[in-house]
Amino acid sequence: MVEDKELRAEIGKHLMQPENYGKLEDASCVGVGIDHATKSYVIMYIKRDEESILDVMFGTNGTQDTTTLGSLLTEMIKGDTVENALETVGALEKDLQESYASLPKPKVDTSKPEGEQVEHISTEHQDSANMVLTAFRAAMRHYERKLGGIEEEQFELSISKMCPYSTTECHFVKKESKED
Repeated sequence: MVEDKELRAEIGKHLMQPENYGKLEDASCVGVGIDHATKSYVIMYIKRDEESILDVMFGTNGTQDTTTLGSLLTEMIKGDTVENALETVGALEKDLQESYASLPKPKVDTSKPEGEQVEHISTEHQDSANMVLTAFRAAMRHYERKLGGIEEEQFELSISKMCPYSTTECHFVKKESKED
């Protein structure tokens, strides 16, 4: 009960006063996580050395959820070792996959026109977290690429998400033909 109350207070703090928001001018690596469906993105600026994340900032054109989650994650990893940050993000990605998978199966109404047959299930919260975590992964990849001699301003990754009711990708149910 106390932990839950403390967690809500921490989230509220980051909601009202986001930390680490803005551009980090001397970043060692810059990663962008993009949701092409909504044209939303998170850009993460990380200053790091071989061992540690020295500083981190982020920006977004996303929702307040995205800003709050970016603030929370950057505070979690700032000053930590790269190894611990990767473990933290890996655990959060596992939680995110479970969250996507636990979404209720949408209702299907084949009497509606194709494209409107599958009930919309909101994944806004999951997608916000996905963009933040993907931006971190993109920044780490940018750092690796720079070490390999590839010079680029930033590295971009698209978020990936699966429909919880599909083993492949989001899709619509084909409308049955009246001739069948």
